[in-house]
Amino acid sequence: MRRYIVIFSLLVVGAVVGLSFYQPPMRLMPAPAMFLDGQTNTFSGAPETTDPQISLFYATNRLPIGPRDNRIYTIVPGRDLNLGVATIRIGNENTTWERIYEWSTGASGDRRPFLYLQSMVEQASLADANPLPPEASAWFAQINDALARSRNKDIIVYVHGANTTVERAAGQAAQLHHFTGRDTVVVLFIWPTAENFLRYTRDMVTSLGAAPHLATLVELLAKNTSAEKIDVLTYSAGATVGSNGLALVGAKAKGQGPEGFRLGEIYHAAPDADFRGFVDDMRAYADQVRRITVGVNLSDSALRLSQLVNRASRAGRPDMAELDPEATDWLLGAAADYGLNVVRVRPEGIPGLSRGSHTFWYDDPWVSSDVLLTLFWHLRPGDRGLVEGNAGSGTRYWSFPPDYRNRLAAVLGRLQGEKPRVPSEAVK
Repeated sequence: MRRYIVIFSLLVVGAVVGLSFYQPPMRLMPAPAMFLDGQTNTFSGAPETTDPQISLFYATNRLPIGPRDNRIYTIVPGRDLNLGVATIRIGNENTTWERIYEWSTGASGDRRPFLYLQSMVEQASLADANPLPPEASAWFAQINDALARSRNKDIIVYVHGANTTVERAAGQAAQLHHFTGRDTVVVLFIWPTAENFLRYTRDMVTSLGAAPHLATLVELLAKNTSAEKIDVLTYSAGATVGSNGLALVGAKAKGQGPEGFRLGEIYHAAPDADFRGFVDDMRAYADQVRRITVGVNLSDSALRLSQLVNRASRAGRPDMAELDPEATDWLLGAAADYGLNVVRVRPEGIPGLSRGSHTFWYDDPWVSSDVLLTLFWHLRPGDRGLVEGNAGSGTRYWSFPPDYRNRLAAVLGRLQGEKPRVPSEAVK
């Protein structure tokens, strides 16, 4: 019997180790709820597209190898900020646009297609952005051309999480672009991860090292593009990169005049960042942004494990007792003063969402709809169909009500025919 137990244990360990290295491409996420039941979707009224391929701007501080027209980015941090364009294909060579449209606008029960990274063409590498080399200027010019063709005049910078391959990171950012009807400009920031969950602690170290590169990217986008605002969407440990990077931008922006670096919507989804540091960072950039949204699932199983590893609560599962009185007072007043909104994702109130979900921003149709309404339409939580609640001690949050689908239909009815709007900076 003991022999069988040992063999079984070895098989389990082998399976865990094997899975830790297995990183399949992303699958196309379920269609957001705003696309279902014949409701308006962002493909309606968008520039016509029938292309299964998605072009995506990217920036990375990973060390590159290979020819520039087909770059491979390693797991090793580099010194330079590399800029380029990636191409991602939805499905295989036989997948038609008509089928992709069905997957993208309906609740199909079919297995959803993979998003394959086909190429990465590096166009510029910056060791120092002063002066800006001609090839980098050309990259920013391409972004300006894309902005001119888009209804949404903001740039969305997407920052992926830990244990993520370049292909999976590109897949996440590509479908963010796809589900805005290919009608917004998305820049993927790819930071070095070990691509192995057994080396998660290493990823947390490299996330801090990537923050200055992200700050440089945001500053360059503000200085060299015509974007109205620079929005930032972070996911999981990407919040550690984003939080630290935005703090650097915020500190520098205070000497740049009233416009600063034109930060817009900041959305942290399931943030895997030290809670105390996360609050300290917010204090550095909150007065520079349009709005900060933090999406949390207090039953998040990945963040529960991260909390044990890091020995501190995570921003996506915060423990208010960790804050000192001054930080607590600032955080409680931030909703009124700086437009901080906490969106509480409660699995028990959202159909089909698993209790410990960490991937809710792209896996759940209700939450992905809310992300799109925030980033594409710049709506306040109450205008997006959410309802306000109070967790006690003055801690307020927003959540999805049972009749969210009906509320969402009313929101979409009001938005029909409108362009993405830019709210008054005084209205958070």
